[in-house]
Parts: sequence; structure tokens; C-alpha cells
Amino acid sequence: MRRVEPLCRLPGSALQQLAMCGFYEDLEKGVTLFRAGEQGRYWYAVLGGQLEVRYHAADTKDG
Repeated sequence: MRRVEPLCRLPGSALQQLAMCGFYEDLEKGVTLFRAGEQGRYWYAVLGGQLEVRYHAADTKDG
């Protein structure tokens, strides 16, 4: 984890806690990690590949 730019600045104890609680997951193309409005339960560090973020604003037309 020390090779991940934002994480390399953390103290060793914080990195150790992350390593104990986190896990590595290799995802297939097209997987949805979360949707707008969902309560955040996880955070993600993208170590390679690409990430696409889509946001669709709710229809705000007055009926």
C-alpha cells in the first residue's frame, strides 16, 4: 500500500489497520460499486485500470 500515492503519507500504524480491515478485489468490466443516495459503507482505491463515474440528475420538471 505504500506505493499508492495518497496512502504512502499515512503513518505505519494507519497502514497496518487498513491492511487488516481491507481486501483486494479484481472486478470485471461494468460492475457497479455504488449508486447515488446509498449510504457509504466502503471506500475504494483503484490500483489499475479505469473507473467510469456516471451521474444522472433527477427529473425536476413541475408536473
